[in-house]
Amino acid sequence: MLQYSSVESRIRILPPELVEKIAAGEVVERPSSVVKELVENSIDAGASKIAIYVKGGGIEEIRVVDNGCGMSKEEAILAFRRHATSKLKDEKDLQRIMTLGFRGEALPSIAAVSKIEMLTRRREDIAGTKLILEGGVIKKVEDVGCPPGTSVLVRDLFYNTPARRKFLKGPRQEFYYISSLIEKYALQYPSIYFKLVNEGRAIINAPSSPLISRIMRIWGKEIASDMVEIREEEKIKISGYISKPFRTRKDKSKIVIFVNGRYVKNKILENSVIEGYGTLLFRDSFPYAVLRIEIDPEEIDVNVHPAKLYIKFKNEEEIKKRISSAIWNTLTGIENIPKVEKSAGEIRENNVTEMKVEAWKIPSFEVETPKREKKIEDYLPQMRTLPMRVLGQVGDTYIILNSSEGLIIVDQHAAHERIRYERFLHEIRDNKMQKLLEPIVMNLSLEEYEKALSIIEKIRKLGFDMEDFGHRSIIIRGIPPMLTRKDAEESIREIIALGPKALEEKWDDIIKLISCKGAIKANQRLSIFEMEQLINQLLRCENPYTCPHGRPTMIKLTLKDLEKMFKRKE
Repeated sequence: MLQYSSVESRIRILPPELVEKIAAGEVVERPSSVVKELVENSIDAGASKIAIYVKGGGIEEIRVVDNGCGMSKEEAILAFRRHATSKLKDEKDLQRIMTLGFRGEALPSIAAVSKIEMLTRRREDIAGTKLILEGGVIKKVEDVGCPPGTSVLVRDLFYNTPARRKFLKGPRQEFYYISSLIEKYALQYPSIYFKLVNEGRAIINAPSSPLISRIMRIWGKEIASDMVEIREEEKIKISGYISKPFRTRKDKSKIVIFVNGRYVKNKILENSVIEGYGTLLFRDSFPYAVLRIEIDPEEIDVNVHPAKLYIKFKNEEEIKKRISSAIWNTLTGIENIPKVEKSAGEIRENNVTEMKVEAWKIPSFEVETPKREKKIEDYLPQMRTLPMRVLGQVGDTYIILNSSEGLIIVDQHAAHERIRYERFLHEIRDNKMQKLLEPIVMNLSLEEYEKALSIIEKIRKLGFDMEDFGHRSIIIRGIPPMLTRKDAEESIREIIALGPKALEEKWDDIIKLISCKGAIKANQRLSIFEMEQLINQLLRCENPYTCPHGRPTMIKLTLKDLEKMFKRKE
């Protein structure tokens, strides 16, 4: 028979008001969390206009007003009870969620840690309803006159949970989080009129418009002019705009991704966008992107986070592959030459007619085959109809071309790196290797020797035939066709220094390292004939616009730019 101790139990049931505050912490982390939940409710209510008014960084006051469907008195009261929702009926609905809210936690969680006043009216009702709540408790319910839709005023956030309130940032930083959030929703829903007012001053005022116009209003004309539309319709629908490779920033904050209308934070999706640019991006630079992904709701799980910020995919690799492929295919079909504007020191891209160059003589450098089975005419359609002529070199580093549009300036080192990189990728794909009549024997330190033995099989995939030669030596009997003996030996030493782990984790970096060996250097004088052949090969590359590291290979100085510089035209 069980014996119970007379000592008071240390385990006890929490009182309801404390449960509500703890649960609220899962949904409401800061003022921007409140704004997110209220704005999503407005969107789900079919609003075409949403206004957000903020005071004190949202800590003092947040008001969200919409012209959505509104609620009846009974619905308004019920909405503040936990797990009360109009979005789900049974468990089956949980597998096919298409609304932004569905848990029934937003309003009760907000109410538990603030003072709330709600006005709401359906269009078919004569009078609206006013509710006043404090700490989750309804203090007053009355009939009032108000326009159709819903207005929610949230005051004194975390007034009854001071420990949580003290961890908030200052009003300026908290408002930044709010404005950043509204910026994202304004980009996802361009058909909705969004207005954000801080301390009486309108910060965002975005009437309904096409997406590219909304991007211009939110991010500015300069960025919008450098955006390219992306559209993919197979299985997973991908649409939106991405920036050209030269329009970048130092962080990922402008990569905005929505899945089935829901803003999500997902590293796999962010990385798939970045990987889609391949070598077009300069290192530590990130693009601007507004992407809408539509997928069968049964293929995702949005119920993994209380605030619905994170989602899971059933097939993450397939999603990643399709996004990267869609971005790459979009970017390889446009011109990515930066153009000088305003002054010679300010370089930016310009989406102008794509350029082509007339065919020249047989190349004296290596003849390149594109990585994909794709002719140059497929993605540079006017290359052979817009003649260009090599004028010469500047500083034995830059090749100057004359075209009907103006001047094209090519960095000879970056250009040759791109040519060799794509050639090396082609050689790797075809398992090409050049056997040496006289093998290379390399004497190594004990540490280098052990590392070399561990990469023998892996390095063969790069076109090196390397074997153990005993006595801390290795012998190289074959090398990639494009390398000289000296370049091959230098490459092997550098790969050994990086170690076997690099061959697993930094494969593309290794390819870049090897392919850039032997490239034409800056301050290297070339003949006109050599320059012509270098340009001819560059324009046969899959991506002729950047070197493998993301630096531009060429920039454009148009006739219009020259006229401005010489004050011939304003």
